[in-house]
Amino acid sequence: MMGKVKNILLTLFAVILVFGVLFSYRQTAGVGTNIITIRYWNLFTGPDGRTMLELVKRFNRENPDVSVRMQRMKLMTYYNKLFVAGLGNRMPDVFVIHASAVERFVHAGILRPVNTMLNSENGIPLDDFSDRVIDAVIRDDQIFGVPLDTHMLGMYYNEQLLKESGFVDSEGNARPPKTREEFMAVLAKNTKDVDGDGRCDNWGFTFTWLRTNIVSLMWQFGGRFFNDDFTECTLNSPENVAALEFCADIVNKYQYSPLPGTGQSEGWIGFRQGRIAIAFEGIYMLPELEKLETLDISAAPLPVIGNKPATWADSHVLCLSQEIEGKRLEAAWRFVKFISDNSLDWAAGGQVPVRKSLLNSERFSSMAIQNAFARQLPYIQYMPRVPFIGEFCGELDIATEKTLRGSMSAQEALDIATKRVNKAIKRYHCENKQDADEK
Repeated sequence: MMGKVKNILLTLFAVILVFGVLFSYRQTAGVGTNIITIRYWNLFTGPDGRTMLELVKRFNRENPDVSVRMQRMKLMTYYNKLFVAGLGNRMPDVFVIHASAVERFVHAGILRPVNTMLNSENGIPLDDFSDRVIDAVIRDDQIFGVPLDTHMLGMYYNEQLLKESGFVDSEGNARPPKTREEFMAVLAKNTKDVDGDGRCDNWGFTFTWLRTNIVSLMWQFGGRFFNDDFTECTLNSPENVAALEFCADIVNKYQYSPLPGTGQSEGWIGFRQGRIAIAFEGIYMLPELEKLETLDISAAPLPVIGNKPATWADSHVLCLSQEIEGKRLEAAWRFVKFISDNSLDWAAGGQVPVRKSLLNSERFSSMAIQNAFARQLPYIQYMPRVPFIGEFCGELDIATEKTLRGSMSAQEALDIATKRVNKAIKRYHCENKQDADEK
């Protein structure tokens, strides 16, 4: 008898436990309650992910009727997963993409225009965004997302090395170069064989991500990558050739920079170790540099090496799924606006905000490095809006490597790259025509 009672009690306990777990799950997922769960995907897997997580937690505290669930993914797999989710109608409600990827997603038909939300009572004034930044997400008068930041290339410099080599202002502070002549002078003074073993120990400059370094200088030299209607690649133009030749000379002729990828001073690592005076890198590297208590690192806009100022930039864009409607859409937009309104917290982690009201705020004025980068906003450049940008970047990378390593001249390498990109353009237009004919 006691055994039967025991079995009945154990059964009841198991049933209660199962129902408790299910109830807890339903509460957590927002099922059967008034809580709306928003799925949010992004690619912030570094320190920026912790910054974003704090913003998400704050939103959830201040909006008890909404529960945002953030999922971070590595860049290498992130875009593939987004596209697969889009094809299977399983898109997250809110997700982040780069401005440079907007064209691909618009072409795939999986981005929701946000014009109506921006212009609503709970909207964001369009004129509060920097013009160049908002233009990067506009296609055919439709705005496909809310830009969160601008991460552009700038010049980091070692204050101590510049002071020791005599590049100081009237108050004795390190004076970063602004022109080609000043830039080359700093490089010459800071490239040294310190221990006398016949090998260079300190360098004036290091290339970091070759693509962003090279395209910035190509734009400064007046180069373009395509003709007006994007039907022909112009990568081998005289301006682009001259810019790439200049970069190759820094490595091979003047030997002011280690050859990228050979381990000589390890490039960016050498800069962090205090053995390289100048590096062109993104604002997103700031959290890493702030950990270096033994170095005095400052930042400035890129020097004008060509005939006009220019620098590469990209932006993180907050996008909405086409699949959500009604209260779910309202909740998702409320979250997007919250992140945008509070993007100074995001900027503090190593970004430049894109809202003019935030750029002009007292808090942003206290962010010295971010301010130095932000001075370039009037002339930032985004990569071209073409669906074959992947092919273009791949060929540019190969041409750059060959030129800097001295295996080809800049002209020869860019001629080959241009020919291959034009083949990709022709293939793209043929495929589009075939699709149109089939319809």
